[in-house]
Amino acid sequence: MKKIVLAILVLTLASATFAPQTLAQKTSKQSAANKQPQWREYIYPQDGFAITLPYAPRPHYDAGDRHINVYTVTMGKTVVSLRAISRLMDCETGLADLWDKADSNKDPKEPVVRGSLKQVSLAGMKGLQYETELGSGERSLHRFHCADEHKFYIFNVGYAGKQPPPDVARIINSFHLVSQAHN
Repeated sequence: MKKIVLAILVLTLASATFAPQTLAQKTSKQSAANKQPQWREYIYPQDGFAITLPYAPRPHYDAGDRHINVYTVTMGKTVVSLRAISRLMDCETGLADLWDKADSNKDPKEPVVRGSLKQVSLAGMKGLQYETELGSGERSLHRFHCADEHKFYIFNVGYAGKQPPPDVARIINSFHLVSQAHN
């Protein structure tokens, strides 16, 4: 079971890593069309969360996996994606494995930024966060949270520069859990 959880999380992380790079290139036309963002709360009771975003996200399944819904918003060169994983898994073990992988910092293609690995909490959920270098002055923020043994949330943010734009914190901090029965 531990190997399955780790495999799912590694595959999800790998796909999240490449999504911001390709989406940022495709969205320069979208940003011109969407000049003034209309921040509002979007509620997804099927995935048990609500979040405030400047634009409506583009939900889709991650690599066709019906257990992983991806919600993506592009803001200029910044791409924010949230993956909601709905399947039975051992979240504590998954977080520990992700911590060990990030702490070992052995990925030459996307090295972890020194000092960025830390424990975080969001809406009462345990989690971890770190940043990676993508090259060409771009970085990616990775954030993982366990809601329970059936829900796992992964934020991935691709951005230019050394710090994520302020809107990224606004988005992440707006995230909160909702009941499946919420309308």
